[in-house]
Amino acid sequence: MVIDARDKERLIRILRLLGSDQVGERAAAALAAGRLLDSLGVSWEDVVSPPVPERVVVRRVRDWDVDQADAAEARIRQLKDTVERQERQLRSLRTRINTLTDRERKRREGEDAEL
Repeated sequence: MVIDARDKERLIRILRLLGSDQVGERAAAALAAGRLLDSLGVSWEDVVSPPVPERVVVRRVRDWDVDQADAAEARIRQLKDTVERQERQLRSLRTRINTLTDRERKRREGEDAEL
């Protein structure tokens, strides 16, 4: 188990008291350190020799039988299709906005004429 920074600082402050000239302070510090580790669920072995992190091995993966040029061209075609679809959607939205604007303008002109 890993000790967080706050508990680690508490343990360090307690362990500094082990160098005291007073026998009672040393005994109290040892007891306090033991109680702190027990409350954290950590053993002295965990504190003295923390676990070694696992080593991560990264391997390169080779693309066998993949033509990179064909893959790039396919992606370009896909992007062009997406752009064309979005342009059609924009044209449609512009038409709708213009239609709604015209309707609102005509409605307001009609209201102004009635007054």
